[in-house]
Amino acid sequence: MHKILLIIVIFFIFLQSSLFAQKPKKEVQQLEFFDLFIKKEKRDLKEKDTLSVKPYKLYFSILPFIGYNPAMGLAAGFTMNPAIYLGDIATTPISSFAVNATITAQRQALVNIRSNVFTKGARLILQGDWRLYFYSQSTYGLGSNLEGVDTSAFIIHTGDFGYTVSQVAYPMKFDYIRFHETVNQKVVGKFYLGAGYHLDYHFNIQDEKLNLTSNPKILTPHYLYTIRNGFNPDQYIQSGLVFSILYDTRDNSIRPTKGMYAKLLPRFNLTILGSDQSSIAIFSEFRAYIGLSRRNPAHLIGFWYEGNYILDGKAPYLDLPAVGWDTYNRTGRGYVQGRVRGVNMIYGEVEYRFPISPYTRILGGVLFVNATTADDPQNDIHLFNYFAPAFGAGLRVMFNKKIKANLTIDLGFGLNDSRGLFLNLTETF
Repeated sequence: MHKILLIIVIFFIFLQSSLFAQKPKKEVQQLEFFDLFIKKEKRDLKEKDTLSVKPYKLYFSILPFIGYNPAMGLAAGFTMNPAIYLGDIATTPISSFAVNATITAQRQALVNIRSNVFTKGARLILQGDWRLYFYSQSTYGLGSNLEGVDTSAFIIHTGDFGYTVSQVAYPMKFDYIRFHETVNQKVVGKFYLGAGYHLDYHFNIQDEKLNLTSNPKILTPHYLYTIRNGFNPDQYIQSGLVFSILYDTRDNSIRPTKGMYAKLLPRFNLTILGSDQSSIAIFSEFRAYIGLSRRNPAHLIGFWYEGNYILDGKAPYLDLPAVGWDTYNRTGRGYVQGRVRGVNMIYGEVEYRFPISPYTRILGGVLFVNATTADDPQNDIHLFNYFAPAFGAGLRVMFNKKIKANLTIDLGFGLNDSRGLFLNLTETF
């Protein structure tokens, strides 16, 4: 499989180099996948109209899917990305939503609504992450010192679920409610301050390998961590206030081609708000996009960092940071969701994006590398002791040229034979 990926990477690089050697005679308008089915004459007549984007008009990109997951059986659902300008396009960035829904043959259901809303003139930015899960997923203990062999390939649709056969997997079932909402007020320029409320509630937790009646007892990482830190292994709540420091100069939040994004989010979980225990955590994020071509802004290098730290107190096991559990489920391409988890976690990624079809700008490609380090203080494993790296390549297909939404298809590889195919709408970051 690694040989196949190497061939794909070499092909992308060769194709990209050869195409850029042949510069287009004239600049072309951005086309999308569906334009391929319209006759050129009609497309030329409609081109000016189809590229005009109007404020207060809702634009949709929707991708239905059906697949099979050994842990869930038959799964079906859709991912949808509505987008709208809530003011003058010259002064108001595009507001975007990510709506995902999945049902499975095992009576599991997942509903996600994520939002990044800019009010008129970008005076306010509202950021939300709402989820309702009736779910099953394996966990693998804490720390980035990965053990065991992940012997089965897996597929992740919209970043929400995956399956892998691992010697160290601990299957779990749980129901989950997440309500995260933050309101950011412009202070000056692209600098914002904000506040909000975050709720994470796990209940009906079933730790399927746990057996307290056998001789000897079979204990799991979830059970050991939960009991040691004074949580109920059947359910737990984190409920807290957050404060936000935000800086955003990206030209488009759906498909950035320049600018940067930085965020600092302290969270205060309080027992008076319903938390099982009080704690203080901080989330930090930074993204930057460096253009490599004046002629085609889609040719660039992107950088992404995320850091999750607990400054005081304890957090429940399933609320600890893990790959694939960020807002848009995008961290850790190359690993199944939750494969790396820690009390504190740092994630970094670099992605090279390049055009494949410069005449139509429908197709693009990416090469990426990422790495995660996570700790487990109770077992004397600290940040930077171990890393879980991954790498891969992907294809980009322009799906909606009005809002610049791509269909993304990525193939990623990690340690211990971990691998996966990742399908999404909009860029990874």
